[in-house]
Amino acid sequence: MDQALTAKYIIDGVPQELTPAELLAPVLEKAPETEDPGGTVIDETIDPAPGPIVLDPALTDSYLAALDVYQRQIPVPFAAPCTRERIAETLIDSVWRVGNFRLDDLALTVKWTFNPGAVGDMSAFYASVEAAADYIDALGIALRRYACETDAFGVKIATPFSGAPLLVDSEIRPDPKSWIVYVPFDTSDYRLGGSLLSQSLGLRGGTAPQLIDADYFIDCFELVRELAEDGILMSAVTVGAGGLGAALKKMAAGGTGISADLSDILRASGADVQHVLFSEIPGALVQVRDTDFDYIDAEFILQDVAYFPLGHPVSGGGLQFAASVKPGIQTILESLMQNAEGED
Repeated sequence: MDQALTAKYIIDGVPQELTPAELLAPVLEKAPETEDPGGTVIDETIDPAPGPIVLDPALTDSYLAALDVYQRQIPVPFAAPCTRERIAETLIDSVWRVGNFRLDDLALTVKWTFNPGAVGDMSAFYASVEAAADYIDALGIALRRYACETDAFGVKIATPFSGAPLLVDSEIRPDPKSWIVYVPFDTSDYRLGGSLLSQSLGLRGGTAPQLIDADYFIDCFELVRELAEDGILMSAVTVGAGGLGAALKKMAAGGTGISADLSDILRASGADVQHVLFSEIPGALVQVRDTDFDYIDAEFILQDVAYFPLGHPVSGGGLQFAASVKPGIQTILESLMQNAEGED
């Protein structure tokens, strides 16, 4: 399907200035070979269904369960924002891998799939390519190679470190004094459009997170990578598909539960519990020793990176959620006092 890369596009009646191949050329690791023109593609944009996504606060457990029975896709109406999410998630996955690298050492491989006969697929392909090129350039990394083929619309992204051994385990360790800390890698609002939960529930409306702060992503990446390399992290997972809720569930998969207080995130974002848990703002969920908490606090403040202490591991398995009205500092101090009980 090389012709799709070199074709001229007319979308919603508007001719696009560049071909997909021309959009990608500036971020390619090596200069592209000259390719024959691919003709003209005419398509129209498929917009999300009108209206916001509203969830039932009483069904959080059911929503978590729904994540397990649905295969993740990229919905055509959300091609651009979801492509950015996939790129960010893939890069964060590399943070936990063995290797000597920093963010600007990484290069991506991308494969697009689409159905040329389906209305909206080629428009989504063009939007996805444009979003990928823009975000890759803003992050200061390179595109090693790309390809496309006929199939249902989708985007697959990898780095050379995607299959490397893990530097940090994903399952939480049963240390009740340790901290579970959430680090969102972007400052976007918590939105559910295009999310795994929305797809599993058949909800086609809403808006997706808009990842536009590449500089902030870089700061988050470098800081968390340094903590991983220095052995500060006891366990860690990427917040991506399924959002924070899916990441907490994955971390607790070994049988040790997690008690998570979402109060600080709710106060900072103005979002509700379901949006915080299931929005797919890329980020990291890490476990640190109580003795290292002051150190990471100082590092996050020094680098001006926001983080949210959620709580601690608990025995008995499962996830426990709370949303306190207390000021965040009071919640942390009370937890520290509880940890100090019984010590000499």
